[in-house]
Amino acid sequence: MVPHPIVTGLSTLMKQIHFAALVCLSFFPVFASAQAPTAPNLLSDEGLARQEAHAYLFDEFSKDKESTYRGEGENRNLVELVLSNETLQLSGDVSIELPAGSQRVASLFKYIILRGENLNHLGGIEVAPYSGGGTVERSTQEPKLYRFKLPAMPVPSEDMPPIRIRTRCADGKTATVTQIAFNSQGKLPVKFDDIPYRTLGADRPRVPVNVRVDLQHELSIAGHVDLERQKFFRYYAAPGTSDPSFERWASERNFSPGRQIFKLDPALVVGYGPGEKLKEDPNNKGAADLTFFDRHDSSPPKTIPEFEATDYAMCLNDYPEFMSVEHVGRGTPLIEHFGDAANLAAAHIADQQRDGGRTAKWWEVKNESTIKAEWDYHYQKEHDSWALLAEFHNAVADAVHAKTPSVNVGGPTSAWMQLHVNQFGLYRDQTRFMDLTRDHLDFYSHHFYEDMGSLGAWARRDKGYSGYLLGRLEATLDMLQAHMEETDNVKPILITECGSLQAGRGAADHWLRLRSFSAFLHKLMSRPHQIDLSVPFVFTNMHWNPTSGNVAFVPTEGASARGPLADFQPTPVAHFFELWRDFDGRRLPVATNGLAEVGLNATAVYQGNRLQLALTNMTSHQLSVHLSEIAGEALHASSIQQRRLRYNDGEVIYEDAISLSDSKAIEVDAEETTVLTFTYDEAIQPKKTLLREFAYAAGTAVTADQTQTFQIDIDDASDIESAKLVVGVHRIKGLEQAVSGTFNGHRFESHPEWTHKFDQLLAPLEIPISKDWLQNNNQIQIEPQPGLTITSVHLIRDSISEAVDSEHGQ
Repeated sequence: MVPHPIVTGLSTLMKQIHFAALVCLSFFPVFASAQAPTAPNLLSDEGLARQEAHAYLFDEFSKDKESTYRGEGENRNLVELVLSNETLQLSGDVSIELPAGSQRVASLFKYIILRGENLNHLGGIEVAPYSGGGTVERSTQEPKLYRFKLPAMPVPSEDMPPIRIRTRCADGKTATVTQIAFNSQGKLPVKFDDIPYRTLGADRPRVPVNVRVDLQHELSIAGHVDLERQKFFRYYAAPGTSDPSFERWASERNFSPGRQIFKLDPALVVGYGPGEKLKEDPNNKGAADLTFFDRHDSSPPKTIPEFEATDYAMCLNDYPEFMSVEHVGRGTPLIEHFGDAANLAAAHIADQQRDGGRTAKWWEVKNESTIKAEWDYHYQKEHDSWALLAEFHNAVADAVHAKTPSVNVGGPTSAWMQLHVNQFGLYRDQTRFMDLTRDHLDFYSHHFYEDMGSLGAWARRDKGYSGYLLGRLEATLDMLQAHMEETDNVKPILITECGSLQAGRGAADHWLRLRSFSAFLHKLMSRPHQIDLSVPFVFTNMHWNPTSGNVAFVPTEGASARGPLADFQPTPVAHFFELWRDFDGRRLPVATNGLAEVGLNATAVYQGNRLQLALTNMTSHQLSVHLSEIAGEALHASSIQQRRLRYNDGEVIYEDAISLSDSKAIEVDAEETTVLTFTYDEAIQPKKTLLREFAYAAGTAVTADQTQTFQIDIDDASDIESAKLVVGVHRIKGLEQAVSGTFNGHRFESHPEWTHKFDQLLAPLEIPISKDWLQNNNQIQIEPQPGLTITSVHLIRDSISEAVDSEHGQ
């Protein structure tokens, strides 16, 4: 069989031919429709190339190769494809070239898997030439299995160089590879997914949306009026871990370092350079020789003056092998050495403070310890793995607090926050962890990632979309908050990683990351009372993985990955920093109308004579936003500018300063975040403050198999101007009927159209409540519905204060 050609230079011609064909077809009456698009929504050049690679995989490359599938029909997915069953004996430096054509299809998969014997003798893996001289992340390293992530691959083409796996066996050790395979984690459909390669919504009229900003009131969210930019506008690094030129670039855009991992075994036992290494205590097997810190300089790296006082988070991981379980290789301490591991953590943090005069404000005990690859006891059914996890966190927290009382310790640094899994069994694991650590930990931390292939989330609602940006993030955080309130254990939450799991370096890959960074940032900055820090998984640069898709800059050809900014060139990721660079001020109330509340986020802030409005559209519709009626607008804007970051016709487009003549029809594309800046001739002067408070009912993840009753108590119902009841709901296949019930005997129901289409709905419903219904003690009854789970219930109430801070941002 002849391989399918990759369409590159001819792709534009093909699109023109496709367009001509559609124009011809449009003359036939059978295709006539009042809703017909005025122009075709064609695949981008990148989409055509990826479509060809997909066809090549299934029509030719996978033939005669062992493969594993899951599902049926159009829902059938390729899970794993075996590339080689040849037995390879490895020692010293290792170089393995993958079969011809592997490079064309690699971007469709997530992992490369090696199977064999003694694979834990292999070191870090380079996927040449696609990892840019760095090593890729491994998720599993065991004697019989080594699984590592494919690097960010370029758009596939016929002339790509072959893939070569490079690594090294430990000195004097050997390893045997008996099988090499690509693995997709079951997420490679046999039907090509073309959604990421189209301009979503371009084939339909723009949806009109009204947005109303109140200039007469400041907005206080549970006491938080200032945007508190330092909580949310971060990038993934600790101060001093990049060349100062990158730090200055980020600082000029008002971003600061937010979080990084400290891997104890590689950093202290193996070491990154000459000098003494941490060793096992010869008199106490399994414990570290802590006299090492009497001689070791643990000072944090030198940073620029602007970041010297920056609060940031660090995460401990990879505890030394001499105290850890021999299995996964991520340093899970043995139960009998929990105390020794805690003492090592405390000694390192205290020594960093002593030697360098500063350390992180927040320390996480173990990275992503909620998954098997990081906490080995999750594999072992004979252990209560979550109880052990809590026990270990408590031990580390107590040891660290004893030596460095100013440091905050927390966890479990969760991965895969799909808390509804196993009838909310994973949620119950999380709440049990919170209950068991309540007297020891200072905060709880979690990670949220959009899965690969989730562009067009709104269009995928009924096709298995399992991400967080259409209500699941809010519903999950509401559940956690409700449980903390119920158990009198309210602690800050840190989101120490968020973003996208998308690999690749094509425009669609970059767009999924960019829209996810902005959407997560926007949603989290709307919760300043709950979130103390959020850090998107975005970097200025990575010397260990220089061509990663998560970096704002990559080295120019031939330049060192450790060089200054002048030796690098920007990627589309740099636009994220530019889009948000000056968004700051004090909050103003803002309301939207015309789009589902889970589909649109809006935040308004002001400083002096400047009003800024951020809008994030997570639907697959293009919007026309009407802003002509701004509440209390006694001043007329002398200028209006729009800053846009969007995806159109297969390209990521950043527009820095679009001048608008008015605010009556502002364009916002599908999954776009835009920032509007209004400049007035005089200062904005709100007269009062709108006080927004939250009250939670007891009871979370409650099955609605019968009428369920919830109680919400508030201080003084007579002061409230308006209120909303927020009911978190989960149901497979969405809502088939209204969520209905009574509020103090008054009937309500909610059945918005967007909730019908979810394959698996987990989102909050916002239900307006008349202030006349409110009492100090409020009883809510929700009627039964088959398959419905009520995840949480709370009341948002607004009241008016006559006072405004005299230093209100002018």
